[in-house]
Amino acid sequence: METQRIDKTSSVHPNRELILLSEQHLGEWFKLMDDLQDAHAPTDQLVYCRKQIMWLQHNLYHLRNA
Repeated sequence: METQRIDKTSSVHPNRELILLSEQHLGEWFKLMDDLQDAHAPTDQLVYCRKQIMWLQHNLYHLRNA
């Protein structure tokens, strides 16, 4: 039976570090959103936080599909 060599470098996403960093930042923004909602923060703060979350989600999507 012939064995095949597996190229491990091809299985690693080229933007892996950026994806991990973006996921970490996204998690921090989600936590901030929860804290702001619990504290009944002003609407402008909630809107800003939502915009940051949406921006990070958009960038993360593009990084994953690059």
